[in-house]
Amino acid sequence: VASAERPIGLRDTIPVGTQLSMKAGSAAQVLLAWEDHERLLEGLQGARFTPTVLAGVRRRGWGQSLGEREPGVASVSAPVRGPSGRVIAAVSISGPIERLTRQPGRLHAEVVCNAAAQLTEALRKTND
Repeated sequence: VASAERPIGLRDTIPVGTQLSMKAGSAAQVLLAWEDHERLLEGLQGARFTPTVLAGVRRRGWGQSLGEREPGVASVSAPVRGPSGRVIAAVSISGPIERLTRQPGRLHAEVVCNAAAQLTEALRKTND
């Protein structure tokens, strides 16, 4: 729905409306992790992540990737849930691995999860 581009330096923003494969990246992990078994198996075919990674996403409540979609880029994503509780979107941040580190979730998962929770709550309130 929105993206913010840095005015200088490395630019890794994905333009609004861009369609990306669901086979790589932390947002794909988050969007797939809570799918039903059949869609989960289908989504894992050819994916750069494993069932073990998705189990970790479900356990922690967020996903991270290191160079899965683009070499040198790390990301952290958290699920946004619709009024029914189903995952309908993901909030993500991304940047150079050198800045986000090789464990970006450890540093950034809390803020990403908080943003996703705020959106989830806003969606719940609009449905009340």
